[in-house]
Amino acid sequence: MKDTAPSNTPDPNPAPEPEPEVQRNLGSTVRASWNFSLDDIRQNVSRYPAPAQDALVSAFLWCIDPRHPMAKTEFARRVGYSDNVLYKLYTGKYFHPQTREQMDPPVDLVKSIKDFLALERERFDGRPTDFVLTPTARKVVTAVDLARESQTPVILFGPSQIGKTWALRYCQAQQNHGKTAMAELDAACGIGGMVRCIADSLGISDKSNTGALIQRVRRALTPNMVLIIDEVHLLKHTYRLNSFFACIEILRRTQDFTKCGMVLSWTNLEDLRAHKEKELLQAWRRGVHKIYLPAMPTKDDLALILQHNGLAFPEASLIATVRLRDKRGRITPVTDNPYKILRQTARDEGLKAVTERIRYAAKLAKRAGQKISWDHFLEAHLIILQEQKQEPCWD
Repeated sequence: MKDTAPSNTPDPNPAPEPEPEVQRNLGSTVRASWNFSLDDIRQNVSRYPAPAQDALVSAFLWCIDPRHPMAKTEFARRVGYSDNVLYKLYTGKYFHPQTREQMDPPVDLVKSIKDFLALERERFDGRPTDFVLTPTARKVVTAVDLARESQTPVILFGPSQIGKTWALRYCQAQQNHGKTAMAELDAACGIGGMVRCIADSLGISDKSNTGALIQRVRRALTPNMVLIIDEVHLLKHTYRLNSFFACIEILRRTQDFTKCGMVLSWTNLEDLRAHKEKELLQAWRRGVHKIYLPAMPTKDDLALILQHNGLAFPEASLIATVRLRDKRGRITPVTDNPYKILRQTARDEGLKAVTERIRYAAKLAKRAGQKISWDHFLEAHLIILQEQKQEPCWD
């Protein structure tokens, strides 16, 4: 491992060892190995050149992401520098051993971090995935791009099970270079829960009260970042309606303070429309870009998803056939129209219900040693419908 201090010179800034009790409590989890918060990192690295700041922040956010976690010791090994050097860089204690002046991160370290992130991105993007960049998903990508370019809140509306969250996660993963964070809110979380959720998405420890945590979030955000807040409508399900308005006001003032881009994703448009002329007026007016997603998955969406899974979009006249065995062992052929099944399922249950039928059909085809077909899709559909039936307690 590389280190700038000569081997015969005592390290003037040794990294502190964690207390035994703390070490036992935290264990060896990845997040515990990165014993920093983004707001502190921003302050500690503020005097470094911009490329070095971006590299260090991007590596931190990449490695603490639960989708691809990596302990700091392993990251140090990958970039060829000691864990101690990385500690001093992230804490702003990377001093010259004689002059005691703060030094910039080594140029070859910055290059190693960039190479590391590029390789990790390539590996992550190369994994098998069920996500397909459909026309509806592209609208979500546009929303994130507009937020970044305009440095304003973008209001995104779409019904449940249209694929909003999948697409937003895709955006965050594709742009996870220290400039995109995504907070997925929980129901009835209130002000404190919302702020803690945002802090966690930014790699900020929640060991603060709500007021202090808001300030730390604001110090972590920068004008070139986008903060995605998913399921904003859930904030309304708090014990006090005023808490909902307070949450929106905190988001508005945070965006005002940091000038970051912000995407506010809603499911129930009426929650916002009902109050846009009153309590939410300022938030509504600041959201110049308002993007509405279709009420149900479109034919173009489904065509791409089907193609991705080895199925052509069915003709309206196509009939699929399945031979089912009943409880008495009798085999009965069942026919149905896949086009009508697709349309009704997409309309009544949304995208997840469609993709689950496709997944199940692929499983049935693999089990039979066959290529997936609309017959397998119909069989999967009938199995799912059968599961929903309530069996009688007595025959």
